Parts: sequence; C-alpha cells; structure tokens
Amino acid sequence: MATASLLADDRHRVTVFERFAQARPLGAGLLLQPTGLAVLRELGLGEAALAAGGRIDGVDGRTARGRRVLDLSYRTLHPAAFGLGIHRGTLFELLHGRLTRSSAKLVTSAEIIAIEQDGPCAHVEDHTGSSHGPFDLVVVADGAHSNLRGRLMPEAAAPLYPWGCLWATVDDPTGAFDGLLHQRFRGTTTMMGVLPVGGGRATLFWSLPASQETVDMPTWRREAAALWPDAKRLIDGVESAASFAHATYRHVWLPGWSDGPVVFLGDAAHGTSPQLGQGANLALLDAQALARAVAEEVRLGDALARFQQRRQPNGRFYLQASHLLTPFYQSRSRLLGWLRDAFMGTACRLPLTSTMMVEILAGTRRGWLGAVRLDEDGRYPLQPAPPSGRASARSGGRSAG
Repeated sequence: MATASLLADDRHRVTVFERFAQARPLGAGLLLQPTGLAVLRELGLGEAALAAGGRIDGVDGRTARGRRVLDLSYRTLHPAAFGLGIHRGTLFELLHGRLTRSSAKLVTSAEIIAIEQDGPCAHVEDHTGSSHGPFDLVVVADGAHSNLRGRLMPEAAAPLYPWGCLWATVDDPTGAFDGLLHQRFRGTTTMMGVLPVGGGRATLFWSLPASQETVDMPTWRREAAALWPDAKRLIDGVESAASFAHATYRHVWLPGWSDGPVVFLGDAAHGTSPQLGQGANLALLDAQALARAVAEEVRLGDALARFQQRRQPNGRFYLQASHLLTPFYQSRSRLLGWLRDAFMGTACRLPLTSTMMVEILAGTRRGWLGAVRLDEDGRYPLQPAPPSGRASARSGGRSAG
C-alpha cells in the first residue's frame, strides 16, 4: 500500500491486486522504528500514527530469575529518538486510507497466481484465469510465504524457521507496561514479550515451535504466570486460544530482488525471523526507495538497479543478523541460552557494543561496519526527493501493478 501510494503520487498509473474480497490486516502488534516512522511521515501519516500508537523508549529483557539480558535505550543514538508500538490493524487502516485517497486502483478478490513477461512488460494472471496488463512494472509483495517467489525465481531459498509465535492484544488500562518493549526468557525454549500499542492496550507474544499452532490454555496460563508473575493480569486477559494469532517465519534469500519488469519487496524479498522486529520497517523503506529510484531514472532497469543498490546492504545485514541471533532466543540449545544470559547484559553496558545494539534495534545499520546517523531532530534521514518537476517529467505514464 505504501509503494502504490508513493508511485501514484508521482503520476504513475497504479493497480493494486488484493486476494481478499475486502482488504484487511492480519496479526497483532508491531514495533515501528525511526526508519519506518520516517516513511510514514513522507506519506503524511506520521502524526496519525503517533496519536494511535504507544511510544517505546527502549527494550527491557530479563530471565525468569530477573537477570537483565537486554537493556537498550533509543537515547543512546539521540535524546529525541524513539520507537512506536502500534497494532497491525491500526497501521493497516492508516495505509489503506492513504491508498484510497491516491489515484491508485484497488482490485479485490484477485489472487495473483502467475506473472508472464512480455518483452519489457508483464501480464499478471489471477486465480480465475483472468489476465491483467500489460504493466511496465510488477511489484510482488505477498510476504515471506510468497506463492510467486518460487515460480519466478526457482533458485530462491526460503526455509521455514523451526520456531514461531502466538500473538494476542489485550487491555492494559493501568499502563503498567507503557514505554518499553518487555521480554522474559527461560533458556532458549521459552520466551514471552509485551509490546504497548497505544489506547490502553498491549500485544502479548509467546514463542513456540512452528509445528504447534495453538496451546492448552490452562497449561499456558500456568507456565506464563510462572515465567512472568507481574504480567498475570495481561495473561488472564487472553480469553481463549482463539484470541491468539499464529505466525511462522522464513529465512528468505533471493539472488536478486528483480527480474526484468518484476521486483520483490518486503518479506517476499528478505523475510527474517521476528527476533529483531524489522519486517514492517524494512518493507516501508523498500517502498520509499523504489518510488524514489523510479522518480530519478528514465529507464526502469536503471531504476531497479539503483533501488537494489540502495536497499540491499541494509536488507542483507538484517537478514544475516536475525539469522545469527535467533538461536540465542528460539532454539533448543542450552549453551546458547547460557551465553546470552552471561554476556548480553554486559554488552548493553559497554559504549561500543551498546551503540551498535541500539543501531540494530533502530533499523539504522547498513552493514556490519556502518550505520546511518539520525538527523538533528532524532529522525531517520530518507533519500532526498529529486529536483522539483524531475519525477513527473520522467514518469511518462508508466503503469505498475
């Protein structure tokens, strides 16, 4: 939706194909970083997002015995920096409203099952057999479990992580958990978190094997309360197993993010585990970078090359870092759990490692050796817009699907 809105603003003819009869969100809460918030501001949605979500100033992660494993503050990067906990449905409504206010066309009940290249253009085929196009550019954004990725890029790899999560949003009327992303761990097999999402609500998440889609509620309540007694009120707020949304994750690798007039964005291009919480932020950065590259280049091939050149270092880093760190939090390794508990808390207190860890949290890392600095207002600096008039002069009426 962000990509479509930005391209439509730049006078391109855009069609969005949605597989559901009515566009709707899936999932619970997520953490927007300074990166994702910068894109929302460019879309004119920054203030609305801040009003709807819950400000997050850092991360507090502890073992079941209270030993601090994670103690991170955005202030390490800038006094005005912060994250934003927001319900996925709220973010969806903001972006969907923005899309409907643009010139983009939304087609529902149209699950795209095939893409056929025709010279420099492409047609898309939906589940009814209807063909749409031609399009100068086809944007594939169907998530980590993409059905199109394997068909278009057989060499792509997307193994399923052995661990997933259950998510539920509950009332927190006293605001007891406001201000921080809270996490509790017992070894690497048990992890629970609470993310404030605004409006007196918080999203609770519980780690479990990917093959297990639900829990026995009495057993879960006992285990969760034993792990985190202070969260019992939130635990009791989960009415039933049906209150949970089940999520699984893939480690997605593509040899390239584009092939001819087709480009992959978001989790379809670089899905990761949820450990670093970057999925929505990376997707929003993809959207902004693609629209900016298309505005700057006359030839679409050059635009896609520029887009990948800008986004790949950041995307590759988070793909690698997430894959490396996940076993320390979700696995069956006692050794990795011991190493995490023994050394991560110390790393949070050392200036060099603490700064790098907060940069990873904030989404600003470009690689293992560098990061983007926040501006004087504590905001993430996006790629500047091209000179006035340049984008519209170059758009040439291109169509995107």
